[in-house]
Amino acid sequence: MPLPQKIQEEIKRYCNNHLPNNDWYEKEFDFIHDVSLKNRIIREFKSIRYAYKLYEGITAEEEHLIFEIRSQILAYASIYEAVVEYVLETYYSDTQVYDDLVHQNNVMTKIDIPEEKRKKLERELIHLVDNGTKNIEIHTFFYQRKRKASTSIRFDAKCRAAEELNIISKIYQKGNKLVADLPSDIIEIYEYRNAIHLIAEQRKNIDYELELSQRAYRRMKPFIEQIKDRLITDNKLIIKNTKDTLTDSSIKN
Repeated sequence: MPLPQKIQEEIKRYCNNHLPNNDWYEKEFDFIHDVSLKNRIIREFKSIRYAYKLYEGITAEEEHLIFEIRSQILAYASIYEAVVEYVLETYYSDTQVYDDLVHQNNVMTKIDIPEEKRKKLERELIHLVDNGTKNIEIHTFFYQRKRKASTSIRFDAKCRAAEELNIISKIYQKGNKLVADLPSDIIEIYEYRNAIHLIAEQRKNIDYELELSQRAYRRMKPFIEQIKDRLITDNKLIIKNTKDTLTDSSIKN
């Protein structure tokens, strides 16, 4: 049964404390012009911050703490993935780096030729095979540059492409805040996401540390800031000045 109304209100006040207002989320992700995608990202971000405060409030332990950590990693990794893909496809699809990311060289492609011509070709070329083998069938192929299936492009490859384009860079420093290798951190968070299910946990013996979920949140700010700075530098985006920022005092995890 539901908790008494007074307790519900107290919990909601606690969970919403120090969290930014709706305008902040809109401004933070204003470089995403796909409204549907932006709204999904905002909902994910808001819900995971709210959930963190809830679990923090009850001092979650043991399996409840593990569930919180998994949820944090899953949510933030999904946001990183969605943003990286969107920025690459929307703003940098005309670059050679992106073209190389989505294409594969030297893909062997078979050429179908009539049976009669194939047999004739075999008779002409069989003398080149001097190993005593009989009944050899010769097939014709050519190599081409071919677009990859979108699902076959690894997230770490997308991050490295973003790094090569200076969308995100290894070193981030603002004031006394220093991130030594942002792309590697994001890749690590994403790889942990892929190991969250129970079978993978048992096989890989992964310890879902609270530190990683905290890092997943803390890397979001430099991640977004670097993207915006690069888009502005490349004259791809104009960002209006805003005073809505996450201050150090608002970062509790």
